[in-house]
Amino acid sequence: MEIFVIAQWALRALLALYFLFVGSSLFLPAQREAAVSAVKRVLPKAARSIVLAVAIVAMLAGLALLLPWWLPRFIAGIVLIALLIALFLITTGVAQKTDDAEASRVAVRVRAVVQVVIGALILIAII
Repeated sequence: MEIFVIAQWALRALLALYFLFVGSSLFLPAQREAAVSAVKRVLPKAARSIVLAVAIVAMLAGLALLLPWWLPRFIAGIVLIALLIALFLITTGVAQKTDDAEASRVAVRVRAVVQVVIGALILIAII
């Protein structure tokens, strides 16, 4: 049982670093503009606000995975999974509007697998 707890803490730390990286990268000008332009294709009026909110939520929820209490970790995990689903829907909408249909289908499939794996890791981390 102790090995599982240590592995869970290591997984939480890695996920926290991942979401800190994802959130903080959206504050870099090039990344921010790419994200805003992607969101503008689906939600044109609120693109900047959505990108800023995603960055902040990703960083805060990622850090919350490191808290020693179960309830805040659980809530943070659910928020991160909801964030992954929302971002998947946005990126899928963007991919469907591209010219190369085959490339967009492959990108959506790869993205779906990655999202499911990250979601499963989050569930393991918050149990």
